[in-house]
Formats: sequence, structure tokens, C-alpha cells
Amino acid sequence: MSTEVRVRPMADHEYAAEVHEGTETTTHHVVLSRNFLDDLALLEVDGTALVEEILRYLLDREPNTAIPHELDPAALTDQDAEFLPELRRRLGAE
Repeated sequence: MSTEVRVRPMADHEYAAEVHEGTETTTHHVVLSRNFLDDLALLEVDGTALVEEILRYLLDREPNTAIPHELDPAALTDQDAEFLPELRRRLGAE
């Protein structure tokens, strides 16, 4: 199944995303908090690429229809110990 993720910046550290998976399209609002970015511990962060990788990480585990429309990546760090290390790897930091 083909999956397309489109991310566009809305404001500082705030993004809108569309995920097209098969015949389903979902929209998501993602805010990257300062605490989350500090926990990620990357020198430079392309927010658009980061949000895309966050969504692709989630899409590896569940369909787009299961991803919350209001997405708080900081909450995912508490729920999934592999989340931050995997994001760093995907962004070429590890």
C-alpha cells in the first residue's frame, strides 16, 4: 500500500500534516515542544523532516486512521522507549 506524508509549517514548532494511505486521508496537527526538542538532543532539527519521521514511525506501527489528529510527540516518549532513539537514527544522528 502506498503512503504519502505531506507536512507544512504553520508557526514556530507547529505543523499541519496530511497522511494519504490507500484510500484514507487523515489530517494531523503537531506541536514540537521545547522539552521534546531538548530530549531529542539534536544540534540542528529540520522541523518538517522531523514531523514526517514521527508520522512514518507511527505508520510503521498503526494505520493513519489510528494516529491522533492532535499529536503530541512528547507524550510518545513516555509511552514508547524506542521512540527517541529511532527518531535520532532515522534523522541520521545515531
